[in-house]
Amino acid sequence: MNKPVALKQNDKVAIVSLSGGLLGEPFCSHDIPLAKKRLEEFGLEMVFMPNTLKGMSYLREHPEARAADLKQAFSDDSIRAIICAIGGDDTYKLLPYLLEDEEFIDLVKNNPKIFTGFSDSTVNHLMFYKLGMVSYYGPNVINDLSELADDMLQYTKEAFGNYIEGKG
Repeated sequence: MNKPVALKQNDKVAIVSLSGGLLGEPFCSHDIPLAKKRLEEFGLEMVFMPNTLKGMSYLREHPEARAADLKQAFSDDSIRAIICAIGGDDTYKLLPYLLEDEEFIDLVKNNPKIFTGFSDSTVNHLMFYKLGMVSYYGPNVINDLSELADDMLQYTKEAFGNYIEGKG
């Protein structure tokens, strides 16, 4: 199994909406600055993939756009980790666009990156396992990084810190 390297200060992390497009909806707009602030506290830079904030309707109708975002995150050498916005219920629709794409498969096998998310993202974890890459069933943006409290939950903070060199 290919294990991604730990994050370092100033690394860029991609935010992807591989299932539900909630993060792109106005009712979740408060999550973005809070997640950005918390990632910056870890010394990381948040980068949205092109379709991440296009909302629920668009992303539901365009699994190819969601798959393209994941592929772009793996293609971009400046991106060191990939964090799911949230789970959902139809990530399986991405599999034909990814598992039939030799370029994507080669990117994952030759350029492993930290991937974290849970719930519907389990499909992605199984895909990465099949491709020989370690992934992490862990924090996502809406449920964890932008937890509506003065600070992240201590457990979540410690779990996320495990992705960062010298913090875990």
